[in-house]
Amino acid sequence: MTTDPVPTGLEPWLLAYVAEQAQPGSVDAWVDRVTEAILDQMPDMRAVDGIDGLLRTTVGEHWVAFLADFAQPAQHFHLVEAAARLSGLLADLQIPLERLIQFYRVAQQEVWDYVSEVIRALPSGDLDRADLLLYFWSRAGVWLDRSITASIDIYQAARTKVLAGAAAQRYESVRAILAGELADAREASAALGGYPISVHHTALVLSVDDAERAGSLEAIAADLVRAVGATNPLVVKPGGRQLWVWFGTRDAPDTSALADGTSRDGVAVGVGTASLGVAGFVASHREAQGALRVAAPGTPGWLTSYDAVELPVLLGCSPEVDRFMARQLGPLVGEGEAMQRIRETLAAFLSSGGSAEEASRMLVVHRNTIRYRLGQAEELLGRPIAKISGELSVALHHHELFH
Repeated sequence: MTTDPVPTGLEPWLLAYVAEQAQPGSVDAWVDRVTEAILDQMPDMRAVDGIDGLLRTTVGEHWVAFLADFAQPAQHFHLVEAAARLSGLLADLQIPLERLIQFYRVAQQEVWDYVSEVIRALPSGDLDRADLLLYFWSRAGVWLDRSITASIDIYQAARTKVLAGAAAQRYESVRAILAGELADAREASAALGGYPISVHHTALVLSVDDAERAGSLEAIAADLVRAVGATNPLVVKPGGRQLWVWFGTRDAPDTSALADGTSRDGVAVGVGTASLGVAGFVASHREAQGALRVAAPGTPGWLTSYDAVELPVLLGCSPEVDRFMARQLGPLVGEGEAMQRIRETLAAFLSSGGSAEEASRMLVVHRNTIRYRLGQAEELLGRPIAKISGELSVALHHHELFH
């Protein structure tokens, strides 16, 4: 409630004005004026089913409610029922909020023009025109501003409900596909709102260390999808700290650009390989989940592709695998920075096909340093580098990822 005393001498005119404007014919004329002004400036709204009639009702209810206490000292604002229905309808139809606000802005301009006309039409000397103008516009301005605020609140609440319902339905559909309960490509695509199924799917699983920061993952996912030139990803919020993403492409995409991104604080990403159809949709997601297990936030490995860690992920981390690793690495499992550098050098040497020069470039270390560390590794292992088996490479990779 706002208190705005009626200026001295205006009350008789206001009472007569309200009585005249509250007549059905006058209300209809006002409704026609404002509704047509809105639709003239927003002609696309004429094609929206149900808008025209509801808009007219909203304008009429607003005007009648405004007149009801126009001549009273206290203004008792309330959002009229039709305005609440209008906000909810626009939210349900996914019409942008800006369009709802534009309705009120056009109405506001019509009110200003109308008030100016009323003031000009007054006989000279009858009333203080300045007092009436200020009083009229103050009352109308408060009503319109509060109407906009209340309508926005209703729109946003309705939109949140719609989006939450759609997100929940999308998650349930994805869960059914992952569980093998929905295997038909057409049915799966329809359940996912038209997301194409008969294409190559690349899955991403993003995770953040704090569940309260999960909302930031959508923007990161959008950046990653753009980095590979894909569009219209399927985004699913399973709850908690994760975000699931799929993007479909005609051919398997080049995902090397993903690794070029700067790491995000507290964020880890697993990337699956591109696979075809419903089975590929499921497989790529499972791979992304596997890659996420070894992704390390805040390091170059914050974003990890499954094809780079497939064997360690398949082996997992179990007492049996740890014993295998310990047998292969022997003294190299020791802690300390020096031992870590020897393992790092040996892994780079093996991954580069036994080239000390290439390992030197990979680690940005002088080749003599590489040779020195390799000599240390041979001494610790008790055998020459030339006789090192593939099992040692697996053990080194496992130690790097899991320990």
